[in-house]
Amino acid sequence: MSGRELPDIIPGTDIIFTDRDGSDNGAPSEVVLIPQPTSSPDDPLNWSVTWKATIIFNQFVFVFVSILTPLAIAPLSLIFEAEFNKTLPQVNMLFGAAAITLGYANFLIVPAANMWGRRPVVLVCGIICILANIWQALVTSYPSFLGARVISGMGAAANESIMPMVVADLLFQHQRGSSMALYFWAYFLGLFIGPVISGAIASQISWRWFFWVCTILQGASFLFLLVAHPETKYDRPSPKAPASSNSTVMNVGISTPEKNEGVTVSSSSSEAQIPQPHATPLTTAHHTTNGRPSRAQFSLLPMRKLPQYEHSYEHGRSLVAVLIRDVISPLKILFCYPIVLWASLSMGFAANSLLALNLTSAQVFGAPPYLFTADQIGFVNFAFVVGAIVALVTAGPLSDRIALRRARANGGVLEAEMRLPALIPYLCANVAGMVVVAVGYQRSWPWEAVVVVGYTLVGLQVVGIPAISIAYAVDSYKTLPGEIMIAATIVKNTFGFGMIFFFNDWAARSGYIKPILMLMALTFGFSLLGLCVFAVCGKRFRRWTKDSKLHSL
Repeated sequence: MSGRELPDIIPGTDIIFTDRDGSDNGAPSEVVLIPQPTSSPDDPLNWSVTWKATIIFNQFVFVFVSILTPLAIAPLSLIFEAEFNKTLPQVNMLFGAAAITLGYANFLIVPAANMWGRRPVVLVCGIICILANIWQALVTSYPSFLGARVISGMGAAANESIMPMVVADLLFQHQRGSSMALYFWAYFLGLFIGPVISGAIASQISWRWFFWVCTILQGASFLFLLVAHPETKYDRPSPKAPASSNSTVMNVGISTPEKNEGVTVSSSSSEAQIPQPHATPLTTAHHTTNGRPSRAQFSLLPMRKLPQYEHSYEHGRSLVAVLIRDVISPLKILFCYPIVLWASLSMGFAANSLLALNLTSAQVFGAPPYLFTADQIGFVNFAFVVGAIVALVTAGPLSDRIALRRARANGGVLEAEMRLPALIPYLCANVAGMVVVAVGYQRSWPWEAVVVVGYTLVGLQVVGIPAISIAYAVDSYKTLPGEIMIAATIVKNTFGFGMIFFFNDWAARSGYIKPILMLMALTFGFSLLGLCVFAVCGKRFRRWTKDSKLHSL
């Protein structure tokens, strides 16, 4: 043991087990907590399971409800065509206006959440959603409707970024895979159930009542957030390290059958776990979660101050400078960090595979031989829900389990890339599902085959692939969950926005096989490429960026 080479600790590499002998008989109590919590009961990492579950539930409800209105109008397309005398591509612009705003509004939302906290930002966004829903219920013209959709996207944009930030605030690294899957499940569940709700309400009452129902649900969500969602942003001091060397050897008290060993730690990594003031890292066996939010963390006003710790990247910077940095950093990591670029493309293409089916569902099922009504078109989305449920209970736990098992075999050292093999079953689901839908559409297969088989498999992959790829990116750059979500959302929504201008016309002109299988090829190809490249060379890419100041955000 004493002759073992010391692990190379860079961002995305962590010592996750105190028992580093590589055996498989260790208990979960050996898992090292990353990041290391402070001793304060105000620290969200120390809050009780009840408080953590309550906050995540509140975020789940907000994500689900706020995504309903902007992206659930597919079954209403034929109604809007007649109501406003517009073509299908023009009606799809109502979807596109909300979708593009959802992505780019986060250039304001994430910096605001970093500066003033998650709580005030999500409350303001909730109010915007309520007002936009009322506007949409009362619109009388197409231009007014388009404006309302833009405002709706601005408010709902918080669901693209805030929950991943809250998950990173509340949970330790080994717990985040399941919660990221829960986030994507909430997001896509809103996309799946929304068309069911909108189609049923439009058929039975009026399409305007869909927006009134969304107003009521958003109001309830706002009350939940107001009374039971404290501030989770917590400014913890960066570990102190000697400045005289770029790499130091520090004893973190990893116990082994022989003796304690030092661990090589790069001082540039803000996630290098140097417990203070304890000599050994805190594990699950010695961590008590009986804390609770303080009264100040329920404040309605942004009371947070800029951190002034010794190694804080924000030290001495003006408000404007920090805001500029937060706006630029998502673009920097998107174009300069290969892992983030790949995760963004992987998530974007998987999500837009679902969009391809949403854009064409009314076009296919509203025409012969199906002749579905608006509510029947909405009901086909239940198949997406079934697939998403399967992904929820498999994607996060599977990737976490694979990562922990491989870390134990690696001497207790966890590499971010260790969760990537969990992508394989969801890539297979993408291929099978998209092929069934494309061929079924083109050849007018029975709707049971297209929906029950094809839609279910697409629902499985649209949660599984983003959950694992984004969790990998967040593991690699733990201080940047919001910025990573901005990058991924920009890619996803920009590509989706472009699709509304050509996808339906392409399908009508050339058939459904070519456009749908194009999305399948992009999703499968980019995801498989990243899996092969980063499983082998991922740590090399992380080492290229280990000295970036973004790690100390």
